[in-house]
Amino acid sequence: GYLNRPALTAERFLADPYGPPGTRMYRTGDVARWTGNGDLEYLRRADDQVKLRGFRIELGEIQTALTSHPHLTQAAVIVRDDRLIAYTTGTPVPAQDLRAHLAATLPAYMIPAAFVTLDALPLTANGKLDRKALPDPDPTAHTTGRAPRTPQEEALCDLFADVLGVGRVGIDDSFFDLGGDSIRSLQLVAQARSMGTVFTVRDVFEHRTVAALAAAAQFTEVAPTVAEFDADASLTGLSQEELDRLQAEWDA
Repeated sequence: GYLNRPALTAERFLADPYGPPGTRMYRTGDVARWTGNGDLEYLRRADDQVKLRGFRIELGEIQTALTSHPHLTQAAVIVRDDRLIAYTTGTPVPAQDLRAHLAATLPAYMIPAAFVTLDALPLTANGKLDRKALPDPDPTAHTTGRAPRTPQEEALCDLFADVLGVGRVGIDDSFFDLGGDSIRSLQLVAQARSMGTVFTVRDVFEHRTVAALAAAAQFTEVAPTVAEFDADASLTGLSQEELDRLQAEWDA
């Protein structure tokens, strides 16, 4: 976190007014209060740090990385429906280019699932970011519209749409450009196998589109049993860190 970053270190590790000279206190960023019963009650965060899928994420760090792109002027990042959503102003940049730009400096779990280009960021009367006024991402912004050609492609299009929560999916649409991530790739694999369509998490990262996955998948009449699911390394043998490394590798 703060290795070789003296400004952030000084911001978090403060002089301890209650201890011997030279001792430090750590500022967590949490706001809390003592109750009448002597309990410590958590209220909120005092900064832009969030916790998502077990990772603590500084939203400001993502925003800074975004505005380092030469075509962007402002950026805001929020968490909505357990996903990171980025809002930017400036010249529109394709989502895949922004992911590649961020992957050069940020870990995969800090790369937003969706990007929205705005003419200007909405502000409150006090000039602060109006988070409630930020629009939901358009789920069809990256869809190609090319229709499925086979029953297998049609089933996968429906499955993509169900897992990603979008209205429709074309056979050339990227799972990740539509908001997919490592967690949703696990859901995709599990739901596909429950219907007798067999592919791995690695296949999702390598092939990405309905057309490519349909060509790589195996289609069976009998869905795997629970025991087979438990024994399958593609579902249970990958840690979150390994999944994030996969996503970073193919996003780079």
